[in-house]
Amino acid sequence: MGRTKVDRLRGKRTHGHGNTKNARGSGCTGGKGRAGSTKHKFTKYYVDFGTRINLKPKRKCKSITLETLSGLIKDKKEIDLKELGYDKLLGKGQLSKPVVIKNARVTAVAKQKVEKAGGRLE
Repeated sequence: MGRTKVDRLRGKRTHGHGNTKNARGSGCTGGKGRAGSTKHKFTKYYVDFGTRINLKPKRKCKSITLETLSGLIKDKKEIDLKELGYDKLLGKGQLSKPVVIKNARVTAVAKQKVEKAGGRLE
């Protein structure tokens, strides 16, 4: 049987691994498995309390005023706000002509002004 690496490196403190830290089986991570989970690996194991929570920025509600909407109407009798990329209709300004407005959250003032102009909400 030939000589092993260990035999050749007897008397050498690091056995060819350089720093002793590099000879760990777990590398430089500070332990294997859940070792250190109550100390230096605390955030890895306990911050999310067992479930992965993906924090995404809250989507802002994109709104449009009646004043701007009346400029976009032109000859249309129906407007789908979702198709235009808006979520909410605000009551600033006046509506120039009666229009059917679909797929929109509407403020109370905007609702009154749309109905006053002869339009309706769906």
